[in-house]
Amino acid sequence: MRFAASEDEVMVEDMLDRVLSAARDSAPRIDGQAPRPAPEELRSKLGDLGVWGAWLPDSAGGSDGGPRLLMTLARGLGRVPAHHGLIGGCVLPGVLLARSRGAEAAALARRIATGAMPVALAAMEPGARWDMSAPQTRAERDGDGYRLNGTKIHVAEGATAETFILSAGEGEGVSLFLVPAGTPGLTVAAYPATDGSQWASLRISDVTLPATARLAGPGEGAAWLEQAFTLAAFAAASEILGSCEAALRQTVEYLGTREQFGKALAANQALQFRAADLHTDIEMLRSQVLGAANALSQGYSLRARSDVAAAMAMAVQTGDLVAREAIHLHGAIGMTRELGIGYHLLRADVLSRWLGSAEHFRATFLRAAEEEEEAA
Repeated sequence: MRFAASEDEVMVEDMLDRVLSAARDSAPRIDGQAPRPAPEELRSKLGDLGVWGAWLPDSAGGSDGGPRLLMTLARGLGRVPAHHGLIGGCVLPGVLLARSRGAEAAALARRIATGAMPVALAAMEPGARWDMSAPQTRAERDGDGYRLNGTKIHVAEGATAETFILSAGEGEGVSLFLVPAGTPGLTVAAYPATDGSQWASLRISDVTLPATARLAGPGEGAAWLEQAFTLAAFAAASEILGSCEAALRQTVEYLGTREQFGKALAANQALQFRAADLHTDIEMLRSQVLGAANALSQGYSLRARSDVAAAMAMAVQTGDLVAREAIHLHGAIGMTRELGIGYHLLRADVLSRWLGSAEHFRATFLRAAEEEEEAA
């Protein structure tokens, strides 16, 4: 397994540090009453530098940087206490659009690579949890096109999307369709999450589409979704890793400067041990995420899926633990929105509720390992 970063990865990480340093030090507030990094400005800067979509293939407007470069980007953004939209606005739609051979999909992918977020994926449905293999939303042939009916929930970045990639059952399989936000019969209901991100639910009532709107047919859609959400989970684990690193760094700085009874809190051996334990947990997570990055770099496979599931299962638990410990070690100030530590806890919670709990990813790991063993 390659632990050392390549020259390109080091260059991107240095660039990210310069761009994100001001954002990282700003005071975040979920209610918007205090300054915080503007996501549009952040994405625009990274897009201008060619970093935002660098992990995408050349054909989709990227630099073919692959999973390791995506890890570097997500990890850097995870250190910023503000929502950025990488997973919902770039990774999920970017993976699907990059696989398509259509001109419209290619144009949308190139826009995503510049930092724009014109597309959101609508694949989750009520009562299905994280299973997207058998959607209740149906696509029926209607003349030369299709007629769609159904409901979608938890659409990340859906509140501002211009176009949706919508999954629907077609025959015995799952198809994917490009649906403009203003299409008659499509109702978008926006709502915020606890971390400040914007989401949407969709109601699809007799939405008619031309045949050219189909992005993937029933023999492709389910596999495309599985790979897209696997890469999204990998990006989430990388983001949580960066979040943990930022929370611990801020906590160690606080312990070194806050004095009690005439000496710094860092002089307390019990607090040193707690900080050291957190550092160990973060290093274990870092190794797991690197392992997933290396597996994905070899191409999508059962091994890659199991490694990503293991990384995300660990990330969900470690992210929650580190954020809670950081809040506790700060004392009462750790509960304030101005400090920003609480944002890392909220973000880890939103990611796990959206993409899957630790238990879900442990089960995914076991299934993938069993399938890999049977295939051997």
